[in-house]
Amino acid sequence: MKKILFYFDHTVTKIFVEKVNEEGEKKVVLSSPNNFVYTGEIVARIIDLVEGEDPASKADPGYGYYNIVDFRSLRADTGIFFDEASNAYKASEYGFVVLDGNTIKWLSPITVTKDKLKAYYTVYPTKLKRIPSVKDIEETLHSYRIITGVGEKRILEQLGGININTPKVTRLLVAEGREPVSGHEEYYLPLVSVEKKAGEILSDGRINFKETGSIIQVYKDQEILKKIPAVKPSDGFNVYGDKAPAEIVEHNGFKKGPNIVQSGKDELIYCSAIDGCMEIVKKVVSVLEIVVINGDVNYDTGNIKFNGSVRINGSVLPGFSVVASGDVIIEKNVDDAYIEADGDIIVKMGAVGKESVKLVSNGKVTAKYLLNARVEAADEIIVEDSIINCNVFSNNKISVVAKHGKIIGGVTTALYDIIVNVTGAINETETVLNVGRNLYIEKELDEVRLEINKWREAVTEVMRKMKVSFGEAVFENPKDFISRLPSVKKRNCLLLLKELSDSNRELKRLTENAKEIQGKLKLEREPGITIKNKAYPGTVINVKKSIKKIDKVFENVKFYEDPEEKIIRFTPAS
Repeated sequence: MKKILFYFDHTVTKIFVEKVNEEGEKKVVLSSPNNFVYTGEIVARIIDLVEGEDPASKADPGYGYYNIVDFRSLRADTGIFFDEASNAYKASEYGFVVLDGNTIKWLSPITVTKDKLKAYYTVYPTKLKRIPSVKDIEETLHSYRIITGVGEKRILEQLGGININTPKVTRLLVAEGREPVSGHEEYYLPLVSVEKKAGEILSDGRINFKETGSIIQVYKDQEILKKIPAVKPSDGFNVYGDKAPAEIVEHNGFKKGPNIVQSGKDELIYCSAIDGCMEIVKKVVSVLEIVVINGDVNYDTGNIKFNGSVRINGSVLPGFSVVASGDVIIEKNVDDAYIEADGDIIVKMGAVGKESVKLVSNGKVTAKYLLNARVEAADEIIVEDSIINCNVFSNNKISVVAKHGKIIGGVTTALYDIIVNVTGAINETETVLNVGRNLYIEKELDEVRLEINKWREAVTEVMRKMKVSFGEAVFENPKDFISRLPSVKKRNCLLLLKELSDSNRELKRLTENAKEIQGKLKLEREPGITIKNKAYPGTVINVKKSIKKIDKVFENVKFYEDPEEKIIRFTPAS
């Protein structure tokens, strides 16, 4: 009876299969070590087997593995041929054989990567311990039209590492193309943090969400960007010789804007050309002399602190602050917020609060109106419409310039002039106007006087101790008195006298300092208060140290102090 003797595992259908090991890991393994064949090796044979005859007697020498099945007609596919003389199916080249239905198929050992940049040749010694030669491999590459072989030398080196007596799967790199080199345009990486903080952690663990660090302060010559030079793209090719086009890669980098210059030390490092604020708009990094906030100062921007000028195109919302070494320009309102500037403060609308809004300027303050505000300015304060229930001080002059401009309630103080159309109200709201006072100097003088009082108390306390310990006689002739004291008391007395001397010396220094500060209170010109329309009863006029409380309506007057009589007089304002 006819049988077919298979010298390969006819149950497998591909070279590699995926299996799960005991640890549950998936691994790709060889499906069968018996299916690799070399040129001319027998794949299967048709035999006549007498009943009871041992199939092994029909097996070819050296072919230790076989399966026997009932005869059926088989077709030989590419890579396999039927040898009628030996009644056997044989391999025409090295590869892996499988049975697909009634067809014996040859599977190529060549695999090409998905990107077609590399080709591998899978080698496993056959049953007859044979492996392909360099020529075999090169012919297979040629048949697949793979033209970028790695060369005879590299293939030989890899084949030399195969031990046919210890079979294992070896993947030879037999062809490789050239990977394309992606290019990119020039871009920059920041050398300072550009991330906005969520807030500032306080010592007690709470978070101040108003401190977000949204303003990135930079200084002249500070390193802020690193240049990543452009890379020109270079095309590659695949194992078939086809072009592998390079790409232009988009990087998440930045571009360089104004006021950023090369450092002069490192050609890739760029510095700020000025003191300013780092601004990033559409990935372009610039340094500006002035910070521009396009909206309100709120939780999104956080508090603003900047060594320069700040322009706010919205309002400053309650509880927030803006501190700048230059000017602060606010297009809308200041609502219960703190504004401080070494330059001018300009509020296009008003400053409004519940006595918690404060403007402090080392220059001028300009606003449309002030309500429940505290304002300090080293130069003029110019208000268009009104000052209501405020505490306002200018170390120069205060003007309310509108035709119906008014000051109602609060305390308004200027060093030289207050000029306004209306003061007070019909209901006689107390409205205090002061001129001829420098609150900066007065504050400095108050601080010195507190120190003087402290040292006077220290002198009094030392003298009290000396009287208690030694009596009044110690002050009549201290030198003679001390000479007659026992050594212990003498030492104590000398220590107290030194303490008294030091305290008197400090008291004298502070007293002289107070006199110098008082000298600064001298005025360059005579101060005055000009009320162009009406001053209502309840208005209190203070010119230097003279006071006048208005008890009737005054119109178009200028109040001043009579230099000789030291009383307040008035004349027509114009």
